Amino acid sequence: MTKTFHHFFILVSSLLAIACSDSNTIIHESSEKSESYLPPENCVDISTCHLADGVMLWVDDNLKIQAESEFLIRLRVEQGRPFEIKGAKINGKSMNMGYIPLFFSQSNKDTYITQGIVGACDTDDMVWQIVIDYSIDDVVKQISLTLPMS
Repeated sequence: MTKTFHHFFILVSSLLAIACSDSNTIIHESSEKSESYLPPENCVDISTCHLADGVMLWVDDNLKIQAESEFLIRLRVEQGRPFEIKGAKINGKSMNMGYIPLFFSQSNKDTYITQGIVGACDTDDMVWQIVIDYSIDDVVKQISLTLPMS
């Protein structure tokens, strides 16, 4: 990861930590009703997400994530299928914290990797999730994975 990109992660994490507020004051955005909203195929409270179309998403080594510490995210898809990542991010699931963009690199024919980081929050109920919009066999889908926080 480049030094500039690393600095960007630190800046975003710092801003997210400052913006963190009580979960009772969540501001609902209208993005859920926008044309680009896709109902996600969720994997909740598990460390690896397996979908029927052969997509698998996980946090490397199934580690418990710590705020402001980088971690590796992997995405694997069945070989031989047309696949493209349209967009990827980490966002707050339990409260509006904005989002942290993810930029995957293809490590081999069927595996993509990226570094992730989440900001610190002073409330114990903060939950983060990875959300990926992708196209497989020319069908646009979305997958999300709740991050296992320590």
